[in-house]
Amino acid sequence: MWQSLLEHNVISHITNEAQFKDKFVFYKWTIEDPFDHYYQYRSEHPNMQQVQTPGGHIVLPMDSEDIPPRGGEPPTHTDLQNAIFFLGTIGPDSLFRMILAKPSYERSQEELELVYEELLHVKALSHLSTMVKRELASVIRFEQHQYAGTVLFHQGEEGKSWYIILKGSVDVNIIGKGVVCTLHEGDDFGKLALVNDAPRAATIALREDNSQFLRVDKLDFNSYSVMAGLPEKMIEYVLETRIDAQTDDIALDTFLEDFILTHIIYMPSNILCNYLKNYYSRRGNIMPYSSNGSMPSSVETDFDVEQQFIAKRRVVAFLAVWESIFGIHFFLDTVANSFVEEMYCCVLEDSKRIPNMLPILDQITGLRQLRENAMRVLSRHPTTILDCGVYSAQAPAPDPILSMDTCNQCIYLSDTTFITMSIRLDKNASEIADLARCKLKCASTHEECFLIEVKSSGERVVFAPTEVSVPTMLSLNGRLYVVFKDEIDSLTPLPDQQGPIDGMYHSILDLMGSSEIAQQLGIFHTHLFDATDEIELIFQVIGRDQFSGRMPSNLDILLRRFNEVQYWTTTEILLASPSKRVVYLKKLIKIASITKENKDLMTFFAITLGLSNLAVSRLTSLWDKLPTKLKRQYGEFEALLDPSRNHRAYRMLIAKITPPVIPFVPLLLKDLTFMHEGNKTYFAGLVNFEKMHMIANILRSFRNCKTKYSTSHQSKKSADGQNLIRNFRVIDNQRRLNDLSYQIEPPQRSSARR
Repeated sequence: MWQSLLEHNVISHITNEAQFKDKFVFYKWTIEDPFDHYYQYRSEHPNMQQVQTPGGHIVLPMDSEDIPPRGGEPPTHTDLQNAIFFLGTIGPDSLFRMILAKPSYERSQEELELVYEELLHVKALSHLSTMVKRELASVIRFEQHQYAGTVLFHQGEEGKSWYIILKGSVDVNIIGKGVVCTLHEGDDFGKLALVNDAPRAATIALREDNSQFLRVDKLDFNSYSVMAGLPEKMIEYVLETRIDAQTDDIALDTFLEDFILTHIIYMPSNILCNYLKNYYSRRGNIMPYSSNGSMPSSVETDFDVEQQFIAKRRVVAFLAVWESIFGIHFFLDTVANSFVEEMYCCVLEDSKRIPNMLPILDQITGLRQLRENAMRVLSRHPTTILDCGVYSAQAPAPDPILSMDTCNQCIYLSDTTFITMSIRLDKNASEIADLARCKLKCASTHEECFLIEVKSSGERVVFAPTEVSVPTMLSLNGRLYVVFKDEIDSLTPLPDQQGPIDGMYHSILDLMGSSEIAQQLGIFHTHLFDATDEIELIFQVIGRDQFSGRMPSNLDILLRRFNEVQYWTTTEILLASPSKRVVYLKKLIKIASITKENKDLMTFFAITLGLSNLAVSRLTSLWDKLPTKLKRQYGEFEALLDPSRNHRAYRMLIAKITPPVIPFVPLLLKDLTFMHEGNKTYFAGLVNFEKMHMIANILRSFRNCKTKYSTSHQSKKSADGQNLIRNFRVIDNQRRLNDLSYQIEPPQRSSARR
């Protein structure tokens, strides 16, 4: 309300500031009250009496000059209510304008929410999604012009802003045609010049005084304007508008990065590379001959060559950005890998006939050298990743797992006989089942058979025939079966799936100190995290069988390790002797604290979740023995797992940590799944790029957690420590964990029965 009074010049700040601030600041009334002298006189003479004349007028017997004119009576209670109601009505608009006058970085979260609520009612923005409106709330501005006839921009000028009319109207004037139309409140104009990067098509002039506008400037508009489009139009937009502005000394363009991170969802690499090749080879819109059949002029020829040069430069620059985003994982894409060599040959040939191609040749040569360096790493011999469920010492981390790598896997029949097979990770479930049946020399091989995992809990998982990298998907104590359909229901867990047993379990906590365990866990998990590419998150969420030749095997191993540390924590407590149980609990809390300090949040949350397991958290006699300081510390750890307000506690924590950091990967997957399942990929055949932007933000957060890790030489003691922590023997059957917990502390039964 006070801002409304300030805007209407009823009050003013002593230094003429435009925004009202509710603090110790002086303001003054700008209007003159004709009754000031009268009321001041009355206050100075409280005993003065008013008398009513026969005509009904109020007079003061002492001095008639001080009598106020007709209508000078004090405002009634109704008058005050009406005035306050009016101010309350116009107040939100004044507050809205005040916020929009602030720079983006000064707008508080509460103010952004208020702007967003106002944008919901703007007709020109009604087609935009919730997310885009929230983004616009931080960048949209307010503009006001006092006099009719004011020109906002002239025809032919460069487009710098998009306008939406809040109040008033404007005339649209085109040279040679005059005023072609009038735009009113809620209409928008100026967008076309920004979309097409073209000059203004008309002159816009105010039709009314005191017209008000919302304004989105060009840079902000480009960030949020591409919401949906055909894939080929999107790559054309990237090449035409984004690549030329990209240099090594500026931050990577967000739209360009979004496209590269997510294109595989809607535009496979083979289609993208075909488009890039066609774009590279195009000659522009200039015909080789003029309309009368004569040879083109030298100007036309020069322009044609320049267009070719620009197209080739853009394609090579795009490839360089593509590689810089994914690094060695770029060359795991066989299509992109071979396309680099193809482009090198094209550029080498073109450099012989097109001038000024040397910088482009240098760039593609550097890219080709990166390819050769990567191929020396990727062309290694196949290695074993899991040896019958045990993480192999031969595993390549921090280098990525390749599709040709193998797992030694025990495969069972329904009668529990088994064979051990070496399975390539790119083999699908159907191929594994057929190969196993053949090796087991089973009859009825023409009958369809299924690949089944039986977990230690008894749960049975049927793998789809197209599922790839099956061995890395198995649970910690899971077993793999190949059976016919009618045998599935008869499958039950084997005794050795129940994990270690009491009295025969040797704890690693007795062999290493807390700091050393935390350090060794951090080293190992850093290697696993570094081997995992953000694109594997897409493979996992959208469909493991949707991307030929690509699979999330590294992500599988990372998540498997998270579960392993979590169940190891619970197992350590429940299998400990009574005399050591409290000691182990203290030590695990200390390990969690150190891993948090070391920015290994994956281990930190795995241990915290392991101690939060019901089988451990219910042991009141155990927790009562814990010192108050450690109880409080563990309570703080649990608070970081609080899911309220979209895991706000965790998100605030990781926002304060500088890379390198190993994040809470399961939460990233949860976010990505929510984004994918809650938003359509296509609208009427157009790619929903807003969804791609949200997905890219998650992939970016995953990648930004990494830096160049130290590869310092490990001592023999460190190598021995790695051997101890690489594989834990765990109990992952919650029922058995609960049974062990009840043996330690039987459930309390209520004495009162009804």
